[in-house]
Amino acid sequence: MDPDDDRTTPAGADHSASARAGGRRPRWLPVAIAMVAALLMVAAVVVVSDLAVGDGDSASGIAPAADPSSPDSAATALRDSGASLAAVDCEPAELRPGPEGARDYYRDVLDCLDRAWQPVLDRVGVALQPVSVDVTDTRTTECGELPPADRALGLYCDADHTIHLPYSRLVTAVGDAHEPAFLATLAHEYGHHIQALTGVFTEVDNAMSGADAAAESDVGRRFELQATCFAGLFLDAARDTDLGNPSRGPEVAVEDFANWSGVESHGGARLQQQWASTGFTGGSVAACDTWSAPAAEIGGARARSRGSDASASP
Repeated sequence: MDPDDDRTTPAGADHSASARAGGRRPRWLPVAIAMVAALLMVAAVVVVSDLAVGDGDSASGIAPAADPSSPDSAATALRDSGASLAAVDCEPAELRPGPEGARDYYRDVLDCLDRAWQPVLDRVGVALQPVSVDVTDTRTTECGELPPADRALGLYCDADHTIHLPYSRLVTAVGDAHEPAFLATLAHEYGHHIQALTGVFTEVDNAMSGADAAAESDVGRRFELQATCFAGLFLDAARDTDLGNPSRGPEVAVEDFANWSGVESHGGARLQQQWASTGFTGGSVAACDTWSAPAAEIGGARARSRGSDASASP
């Protein structure tokens, strides 16, 4: 099936989502379709990371706009802040096999992520809210049912600020000791947490509401690639530690994004790597402005169409 046709509604065919409090039903946004390959793996495993929209509220004082690309949007305010992350010294627990080992590792890295992103949130007047990671094989979240294992590695739910990363899914994809993949995935999902706190998350939901397939895919790619760029920003903030690799540190986690595959409707491996590197070398959140980036830097059908038009021009 063409992933562009795999559009979900509040109660899509793939998810029998139940109604939430207040009568609002969750909307699943397909964002990161990733192929994560462990270092010595012969066959890559296709893994999808979904993001769920619940009833979570932005901590930002900026009223979310109808579109993240709007001049008065929270996304624009975040970009224009030019804020930089704080350099952090991360010494997480060793990534041990098993759910408990992953949970301990995630807990310590989340502390690093909080410290690194605090100056950015301070600059835009947003209160830091804690995020948790659930490594269990739970089926029901505050944003609805977790997508099936053959479709999703995990998701971020804004309703309770929880990153759902079932351990069994990630270990099947990359093994139990490939720290760069665990680190890159967590940093990316935390990027969605930053989008939720600053209002970008709500703006994306607004922009996708009632959008046609092409527009929805375009917004989804920009949303996804910004979270990847945010991951690169964090990995830069932690670059002087051995986090991710004893000899080369977070740089290895940045490189791991090159192993993320993806259908063109969500950026693809090349653009995932490109935006992770952009964050790693960009210095501030301004580098992660995917909302004003040209189509060629986002990918998808529109970029192909424009490329064809350009090649046909004199």
